[in-house]
Amino acid sequence: MRERRVSPTAVLAGVVAILTLLLAMLLADLLARGGGESGAVPGAIALADRIPVGVVRSPAGALAAADNYLALASQSIEQAPQTFAELVAQVYAAPLRTQTLAQAERLRVSDTQNMANYQQGGRAIAVIAARRLDSYSSNLATVTTWLGGFTWGPDLAPRQSWSLVDTTLRWQGGRWLVVSCDTDSTPAPVPSIVYVTAGNDRSPAFARLAGMSTPSYGAAG
Repeated sequence: MRERRVSPTAVLAGVVAILTLLLAMLLADLLARGGGESGAVPGAIALADRIPVGVVRSPAGALAAADNYLALASQSIEQAPQTFAELVAQVYAAPLRTQTLAQAERLRVSDTQNMANYQQGGRAIAVIAARRLDSYSSNLATVTTWLGGFTWGPDLAPRQSWSLVDTTLRWQGGRWLVVSCDTDSTPAPVPSIVYVTAGNDRSPAFARLAGMSTPSYGAAG
């Protein structure tokens, strides 16, 4: 029997399969419970100069805001600094903006490998695998998010990272604003199912990723 090896390509494919199953299970659970507070809310996200903004003052609206803010921040902080700066300007509380932009700049200076990858045409995407509304009032919401990040490029094998992120939002001026966002020190679950064949375990298989771009996580409406 041929030995099975852990392949970066296979891990990426397996994670997509896991997330698809997970999302299907979450949807089935919501339907079984009649939707619940975490169900989708029409109009929860509006686009302001291409930036998703949470504009519904409800538990589900706060979750939608956290989903969009965290996913876009994660995949733009290094890959698209201007988009990240626009996100900060639109949805971060004023006292947090200067500090957040300074931290982002330090990250870009120190992370030479990923920055070189993006300059060569590499890509990254972020996905919200799951999230939980930990507390809610009319003016404040706290959310814990299971965040996955995936990066690949011409000279960089696909890789994944997983984090648990704690976000606090405050309702102000008709939108949800980020007042804190911190990666939890608790290790995050790292799902993987490995499917290795002769074709997908070799570098030419990565050519299939050519032309892919980074989506904006949410959509208005």
